[in-house]
Amino acid sequence: MNKKKIIVKGPAMSMSGYGEQCRFALRSLREYEDVFDIYLFNIGWGHTGFITSDDEERKWIDELLVKTIAYAQQGGQFDISLQVTIPNEWEKIAPVNIGYTAGIETTKVSPQWLQKCELMDRVIVVSNHAKNVFEDTEYHFTNNQTGQEGVLGCHVPIDVVNYCTREYEPAKLKLDLDYDFNYLTVAQWGPRKNLENTIKWFVEEFIDVEVGLVVKASIANNSSMDKLHTEKNLQLLLNKYPERKCKVYLIHGDMSNEELAGLYNHRKIKAIINLSHGEGFGLPMFEAASHGLPVIAPSWSGQRDFLYGKVRSGKPRKERVRPLFAKVEYSIGNVQSEAVWDTVVQADSMWCYPEQGSYKMKLRDMYKNYDKYRGMAKKLKRHVWNTFTPEKQHKLFAESVLGQEIKKISNEELPKISILTSVYDGDEFIKPFLEDITNQTVFNKCELILVNANSPGNEESVIKEYMSKHDNIIYKKLDTDPGIYGTWNEALKLSTGEYITNANLDDRKASWSIETHAKELYSNPEIDLVYADSYITNNPNETFENNTSGGRKYNFENFSKEAMLRGNQPHNNPMWRSSLHKIHGNFDEQYRSAGDWEFFLRCTFGGATFKKINQPLGLYYFNPKGISTNFENFTWKQEEEKEIFMKYQDKMEKENEEASIIQSIQSQDSTRTQNVGQVEG
Repeated sequence: MNKKKIIVKGPAMSMSGYGEQCRFALRSLREYEDVFDIYLFNIGWGHTGFITSDDEERKWIDELLVKTIAYAQQGGQFDISLQVTIPNEWEKIAPVNIGYTAGIETTKVSPQWLQKCELMDRVIVVSNHAKNVFEDTEYHFTNNQTGQEGVLGCHVPIDVVNYCTREYEPAKLKLDLDYDFNYLTVAQWGPRKNLENTIKWFVEEFIDVEVGLVVKASIANNSSMDKLHTEKNLQLLLNKYPERKCKVYLIHGDMSNEELAGLYNHRKIKAIINLSHGEGFGLPMFEAASHGLPVIAPSWSGQRDFLYGKVRSGKPRKERVRPLFAKVEYSIGNVQSEAVWDTVVQADSMWCYPEQGSYKMKLRDMYKNYDKYRGMAKKLKRHVWNTFTPEKQHKLFAESVLGQEIKKISNEELPKISILTSVYDGDEFIKPFLEDITNQTVFNKCELILVNANSPGNEESVIKEYMSKHDNIIYKKLDTDPGIYGTWNEALKLSTGEYITNANLDDRKASWSIETHAKELYSNPEIDLVYADSYITNNPNETFENNTSGGRKYNFENFSKEAMLRGNQPHNNPMWRSSLHKIHGNFDEQYRSAGDWEFFLRCTFGGATFKKINQPLGLYYFNPKGISTNFENFTWKQEEEKEIFMKYQDKMEKENEEASIIQSIQSQDSTRTQNVGQVEG
């Protein structure tokens, strides 16, 4: 496929929501640089600040701007235009024109927006709410010249592409919060965000309770006028409640992504509130949910796309879509007069009005029964990380822009893969291992992380030899031996890959093993971990292609909770998404032999989904000196496995018991309904 020259027009440097939307579009296209030749025309956006970071992405954006100016001066033409802004500003620029917008928070778009849609070949929006509003809006008109009646609507294809999760190292924030339990809201003063009622009703509910509300608000960084305006409004509101025990705190000004992550992860921030009348998508809620914060919000507009997730319930257990947040009841009414915006927000459009009583009830119930909502938030976090992955959303966006499915999965498309390896007493294996692993077909997409657990051997000299040949080998030597799982955790700290696998010094892989695992994960975004069978040999340093297994192999079971309880199905040859560690933690270092099994069980019972690749891709050496195979370790190894088994068998029994109770209640309810029907009939 010849590269398509695409010009992106949008606020790529803005700290606004549209700025983040533009950068998401650029990241998506960048993942497919073999398909798109990218150019950028930056536009301003409102009163927002500008990104000032000096990271790799910002440098790349600067390079695009310089590249575009040079190309335009040469009279260069484009195949596709992607215009990231409100529809008022859409125009024909290239043979193919695509409009990408977010801000649809009401029930109607303006006739001007519908007219602009006709200039586009396709429209991309960030939520199903936005898509439905575009498709449902119609205006009936009469031609003044002919008297003929007609209908104005949207007649171009509309695709939905949500945002994706992003990982940032949380910054340590010094927040002077008096109480341990604090809610958070991210909004600025104005009609749509409903910040005044968010604060007022909070204070009324907790007037005699030591609870806090943190308000993160800003239009632009260091905007003294906006800060004074916000502080004045806040003070006037709080002056009405001089005897209150609850506290309200204001954070004003732009925050970096790392600072926002620090805010969402602060030990005293317990939940996020969004009481707005409507959201295009609800990015702060989405980000907070990805960090495990419970969400309080109405079930309306863009946030519905991510606040509902599939959970398994009933008997037999089935996947059902459930709300994974504290739902605030609401009514639908006309937008406030001060929110009407010519050609943007229609006077006869509607949005939601959260109910005061319902909001207060959710605030109080969450404060009293926080564990319940924390459990719900864990499910939401898992749903968000599993569903809105960068690889999935970037692919969806690129396909929408291209107008066709991008079928080919090239090795270059794969995300980075981190290979975790513990080095201890491995003189016999280190060179054959390194030769084997560096011959993987996608080794250039990998980082091999070797952690030396204070080994008595001389592996280091060999490792440095290979490091001189490969710049993607990372090596660290520890002063003490923390055990296999402590070593893996040290490797995890150094890892930067989206996918994780382990590689043992004495085991070998098919040269296409890592590629096959990675492409399976890439093609199935709903799957969290993949694993495959392994041949078994009693002879050291054989290769997958040349071994004496005689076809003898581990035939692992297809994934299920029951199968996982029966044994470690992923065994020595799995690959999993790094997001599993964000959700379920790292390896438990108290275990010496079965810590990987315990981690996989933890993920399984936490809702993760695994898939078996039905082909052998590894060679397992039955090492008589290995931790798990040495007969001298049999007693403690058996006790360790028994402990893990009993722990998760208890979980299984509790789940089955709960499912049985639910089924019984449902059955009773069904009987009652039938009886009522018989009486009334």
